[in-house]
Amino acid sequence: MRLRYLGILSAVAALVSTAAFAEPALTPSRERAQLPPPFGRPGPVVPGPQSCSPQFQRLLKLQAEGMRQLQRLSRGEGEKLCSTLETADLQGIDKLVDPRTLERLLTPDQRDMLDALGIDLGRVNVAKLMRRLGIDLSQVDLRNLKHQCRQSQGELDRFAGSELGRLEQEIARCDDRI
Repeated sequence: MRLRYLGILSAVAALVSTAAFAEPALTPSRERAQLPPPFGRPGPVVPGPQSCSPQFQRLLKLQAEGMRQLQRLSRGEGEKLCSTLETADLQGIDKLVDPRTLERLLTPDQRDMLDALGIDLGRVNVAKLMRRLGIDLSQVDLRNLKHQCRQSQGELDRFAGSELGRLEQEIARCDDRI
């Protein structure tokens, strides 16, 4: 379960960093290419029958629903992830990954292989395994990780909220035209 949260944190961090790089930055010699919505800011809306076509309205509504789901994810799953990291700071990083939760992430073939080898994931010492793999858990800065988690959660929520507001304005503009 906690691995799932770590995966979600990675996805959130990737989304936030991708959104940050999507902002157009002007340099003296060149200009970045403008990404199409929903990845970049839209250009000016050209009035005309195609700008509020039924397909365009469906696309706007689909994007708005996607932003609502992203907000729910950042608030719900993001909160769980950040809380898990805060709990790990109290318990210690070596207790963050529960080996029993790894078992459900394995394929039946992988579980059969571990069973054939006599390996019970519930008895795996994750901290010792990480040390043997050369991963020093003492080097993980949980305070910084917790801060980044909360910051990314807030930025993702703000991003989804601003995009949702922009999409709702566009939907209302199209509704007024019809």
